[in-house]
Amino acid sequence: PIRYKPPLPVRFKVPKGKIVPLPHNQPDVVLGKSLVAARPHRVSAEQIEDSRKILRRYLGRKGDFLINIHATYAVTKKPEGVKMGQGKGNIEQFVARVPAGRVMFHIPSLNPLQGFSPNFSAFREIADRMPMATKIREQNNIFPGNLSSGRKK
Repeated sequence: PIRYKPPLPVRFKVPKGKIVPLPHNQPDVVLGKSLVAARPHRVSAEQIEDSRKILRRYLGRKGDFLINIHATYAVTKKPEGVKMGQGKGNIEQFVARVPAGRVMFHIPSLNPLQGFSPNFSAFREIADRMPMATKIREQNNIFPGNLSSGRKK
């Protein structure tokens, strides 16, 4: 797969806003194993980095995976004990705004073996550390019935 450099975080203080859902006519479906957000939520840069380390530990150096969320959204917080007013606080962390249905982490596999049950232990460990409910999806190009075997002559 083509590697894209993740966008740099924007150093602006931005309003909280709402997490815009995925359009219904463009579902986020990719071949392979993926961890999908079941609910909209904000995922911090630390959580994304921890997940990257887990995937690297399970897959080794040669293992290929994609991270489709990037923490580019600044979250501010005022210091402890400061009264109301006097403007917005300082930037404390960066988060990714993840809508429901977004593929967050993806392990590409084009044509898995039929009857092979995939190992999702890395995704299960990542799902425990995510702030929202997640689903593990395995999308392949093997169809039920006789569709995968091709036409008979």
